[in-house]
Amino acid sequence: MITLKESIEVRQPVEKVFDYTADFTNIEQWDPGVHSSVKTENGYDLILNSGPFRPRMRYEVIEFQPHSRVVLKGTGDTFSALDTITFEKSGNGTCIDYQADIEFSGPAKHVEWLLAPWLRRVGRKSVQGLKRVLDNFPKDLYRLSLFKSGSGVFHFIADHTILPGLFGFTRQGFAMAGRFWQDDTHSLFGRQVVLTGGTSGIGKAAAFALAQNQARLTIIARNPDKARSTVKEIIAQTGNPRVDFMIADLSIMQDVHRVSRALMEQKRTIDVLINNAGALFNERTETSEGIERTFATDLLGIFILTRNLVSALSRSHEGRIINVSSGGMYTQGIDLDDLENHFKPYEGAKAYARAKRGLVLLTRTWAEQLAHLNISVHAMHPGWVDTPGIRTALPGFHSLTRSVLRSPEQGADTMVWLASVNRSRVGTGLFWLDRRPRETVVFPGTGHSDQERMLLWEKLHEYAAPYLISG
Repeated sequence: MITLKESIEVRQPVEKVFDYTADFTNIEQWDPGVHSSVKTENGYDLILNSGPFRPRMRYEVIEFQPHSRVVLKGTGDTFSALDTITFEKSGNGTCIDYQADIEFSGPAKHVEWLLAPWLRRVGRKSVQGLKRVLDNFPKDLYRLSLFKSGSGVFHFIADHTILPGLFGFTRQGFAMAGRFWQDDTHSLFGRQVVLTGGTSGIGKAAAFALAQNQARLTIIARNPDKARSTVKEIIAQTGNPRVDFMIADLSIMQDVHRVSRALMEQKRTIDVLINNAGALFNERTETSEGIERTFATDLLGIFILTRNLVSALSRSHEGRIINVSSGGMYTQGIDLDDLENHFKPYEGAKAYARAKRGLVLLTRTWAEQLAHLNISVHAMHPGWVDTPGIRTALPGFHSLTRSVLRSPEQGADTMVWLASVNRSRVGTGLFWLDRRPRETVVFPGTGHSDQERMLLWEKLHEYAAPYLISG
């Protein structure tokens, strides 16, 4: 028998460390010896990165003491293992003690002494990988998970080059990504979800999927007739009667204030807020309140709605905010001196992309500000999706790419997944495409410093002040 022992200390509370580590579907993110892990009824099925034949291993959970100890019994073709992981609070965070007792059978038993040094190196590397993830959680989750999946090389190239990246936005990219997914979502029964823009396109597809997953769903829409018809259709097709709607034009800040207050009074606790509504306007216009329409719809209204609903989200045991951005965000930075697109010739696609860039920056800021309230914040983009909005706003693009555009259901997949996946799998503050965290900056000149992020927050707060609900 070979015994491996390792101890580490990480700068995170024991509850978070236990929840992440004890979920062995995460193991591929920190153990280079594991290709993938899928949860089963009694444990986990692993595919190992040992040679070209990808040997399999099955783990059974035989002891599970929340926040203190987990014991797993592993069985492979030629070996068995008993892994014991214990967790203890320390002055700086959490101490983790890891022990693995490994025993070989058959011919391999005769060369155990040769394998022991190699296995100890692998064990040490795995535990240090766990320390890196937890000390930097969730910042390094992206890079560590990137190369642990079969699609890792593709995603790395896609995030750093143009043509493969654009391929990833298509229906073919969605199909490729889906080959590596695990069935790791949970029922939303009893959880209150608020979804903006849920009567057409991606939002409507998300509304059906959320209702199918038994959420209590409230759709915020602009058109009463479409909202009423959509809700009736969802209830009829999903059998979920817990679906309703509220009416507001999210480009009008007084409307945002009104619907925020109504939500606070009627729902009190909100578990998930999905900021999906958005629009691309090819001509520069201003709302009745004198605010440029793209900025109002795609950034400022979202800021006010989210700020107003923080207290309702904080009443959930794990509130979530999901911001729907766009792949066009990659092409633009945000101009902090011209948020309303006054000073340069107006181009609708660029104005839209700048607002969506701002939404990604807000996601990071909110993730930091709201962590103490146990609210996680995510941004995602749906890829290139065939929606009425795209057909109307970008007819040339739609005509050129029609054959490779995703369905609304494919575009909505990641936002629905983020609403229902175990939170230890996704952390907070990341940017997602096809259930994978992605880079947010590819082209020079589109990134922003932490100081610029905070300046954006301050500028939005100045605009929002008259429409914020105190307390």
